[in-house]
Amino acid sequence: MTHNIWAEGYVTTGARSGANYFGKFEGGTFRDACDTCFKDEYHKKYYNRERLSYWGCRLFDNQVDAIKTFG
Repeated sequence: MTHNIWAEGYVTTGARSGANYFGKFEGGTFRDACDTCFKDEYHKKYYNRERLSYWGCRLFDNQVDAIKTFG
């Protein structure tokens, strides 16, 4: 099964970012697809499998949910 992976946007002091699209990844579940997306050494240190987040931003399978918080 193919899953789209989106991270919600964020707002910090002096910085703002909208939702980010990482692409489509294969996995039996959304969590499995996220594991594949963030498996390389650079990305896996920012990925939290239990919370399904990347750099503290929640991960979603669609853009609509990803933009709800900060656009």
